[in-house]
Amino acid sequence: MNLYAFSDFHLSGNPPTKPMDIFGDHWKNHREKIITSWLNTIRVEDTVIMAGDLSWATHLSDALDDLHMLSTLPGRKIIVRGNHDYWWDTVTKMTKMTHGKFEFIHNSTCKVGNIALAGTRGWIAETSKKLTESDKKILLREEGRMERSLAEAKKISSEIIAILHYPPFDEMRNPTHMLEIIKSYGVKKCIYGHIHGHANFTNLPDELLGVKLSLTSADYLDFKPFLVQSEVSL
Repeated sequence: MNLYAFSDFHLSGNPPTKPMDIFGDHWKNHREKIITSWLNTIRVEDTVIMAGDLSWATHLSDALDDLHMLSTLPGRKIIVRGNHDYWWDTVTKMTKMTHGKFEFIHNSTCKVGNIALAGTRGWIAETSKKLTESDKKILLREEGRMERSLAEAKKISSEIIAILHYPPFDEMRNPTHMLEIIKSYGVKKCIYGHIHGHANFTNLPDELLGVKLSLTSADYLDFKPFLVQSEVSL
């Protein structure tokens, strides 16, 4: 069984109600690119981590078309919320509405073979010039959610992979307090999304504080799943 990561699809139905090629020609037919590369890579026994921003939908009912399409693709699917996943609801409701085809990490963890996955959405860095008092409250809440997820993960495995939507570093590529929390639990790998555009792909850190960092935004990966770990022990 292989563990992959693939995120930030920004789907909007078929045909799309929000074409993404306004952000560059590489986004043209991105839905089809995602489906094709997934089918060419992911097997039924594999697991895929999706670090948020799957659908532009505002409500869960509106996101079901996109989620249904993803649910028909092979592999186990584990999701962390992104900042544009406005459709996100309670885990109970999302699980019921998607017929149990996805696992949602929210104040929780899940196990893939001998690996525990811990995650949350995250937020903008505490050093950001754009940070407001409202942002500080959200950031503290997200750090608390990550810590609870990590604490649960540590109970079930000594090998933990952290998942965030927002990167755990600031504009200057310095580690955030969120990454310090992740490191304190002995985590060696962190998956994140959120970053788009070739101009923003430069100087991305491969590692900070001894934690390997992997951006899994679809456009960064040329719309192909990223192999996190092969042959995960069961």
